[in-house]
Amino acid sequence: MLTPERIYEDFEKKIINKHTAFDLLISLIENSDNEDIRLSSLKFLEKIGIIDEPYFNLIENMLISDSNVKIRITSAELLQKKFFDNTLAPLKWALRHETDYKCLIMIIQSLEKINNNESKLVLFHETKKIMKIKYLNKNKGIENKKFKRTLKIFFKNKKFDELTNQELAEIIINFLTIHYLTKKYPNVYFELYLPCGLVKELDLSDDIEYEVKGIPFGWKNNISLINEISCIKYLKQLKKIDLSNNQIENIKELTQLQNLTHLVLKNNKIEEKINLKYLKSFANLQYLDLRDNNITKKLVSSDFDLKTQVILNNSYTRLR
Repeated sequence: MLTPERIYEDFEKKIINKHTAFDLLISLIENSDNEDIRLSSLKFLEKIGIIDEPYFNLIENMLISDSNVKIRITSAELLQKKFFDNTLAPLKWALRHETDYKCLIMIIQSLEKINNNESKLVLFHETKKIMKIKYLNKNKGIENKKFKRTLKIFFKNKKFDELTNQELAEIIINFLTIHYLTKKYPNVYFELYLPCGLVKELDLSDDIEYEVKGIPFGWKNNISLINEISCIKYLKQLKKIDLSNNQIENIKELTQLQNLTHLVLKNNKIEEKINLKYLKSFANLQYLDLRDNNITKKLVSSDFDLKTQVILNNSYTRLR
């Protein structure tokens, strides 16, 4: 059976030349129904080192029309890497038509990296569009008042020439992330910085009263793994997060949020002491709530930095 690995191996051994390898890999991408084979073929295409118009056309076409999300994301990455100067047009087209959250994030990040006036104009118009969106989630009746109000102040205080690609991209990514979370979870509350439009506080806690009242499962977040909410890594200015009353056991992936000052993890399933290592890695943490987690039985006050205020088992420990 012909595989991407075998094609690349034959290329390395000079059994086939570069163009033959290229054609064989393209054939697998265009004809295989196996996602792993298609993704692997794309990555080996990059390795064989052809950078020409057919390669560009292939990647551009996959970015704007392939039905597989992972293929579109990989295509955006390859365009940015291999054809940086020619990526703006396909990225603009993809931005108008893309609906997948991860793809949109990749497109916005690529536009940010282009970092010229034309890409800034695209990001500027996308940011302006946020102000015209009435609902974050229409089905749940969640209105877009906070972003609209904040961005109105933002654009009043800053002219186009004063804006950077980075700050525009961050606003869009913050908006997309909150929009995504409101679609995925029933309980999402947030606050924004004024006037920059970035998320400073995020509450994904579940109301414990729901269990008492017998509220159906679908009305709770029930987050058990941090990678379920891996999108929060894009909220780079996040200061406070509340994840109370979920099912979390391990917090390793939260350590990407190094600007956190307040972390509320009350009533989860955090037990393993390895989590203490992760908790201690938050350089700016000022407040930590670990009540009703079994890990508290293994902790003592001296485990924490003196600047951190810690709540363990309903007893408030002020460590300053």
